[in-house]
Amino acid sequence: MKINEIIRARGMTKSEIAVMAKIPQNDFYQCTNGKKSFFPSWRKRVANVLQMPEDEVFPEYIKKEID
Repeated sequence: MKINEIIRARGMTKSEIAVMAKIPQNDFYQCTNGKKSFFPSWRKRVANVLQMPEDEVFPEYIKKEID
């Protein structure tokens, strides 16, 4: 997932992003590992925390919505 690349590139941890985005850490880990889907509101909050457009952080979800 692109989110994992972005987190690594920024030198942040999944835990930090989860806390800042107000997403339970266990849920965030499951989402970033592909075991669970990010809810639309979670995607928006994560993109805001990263200060990036949602479609750049989660391109795999945008593609699914178009299809």
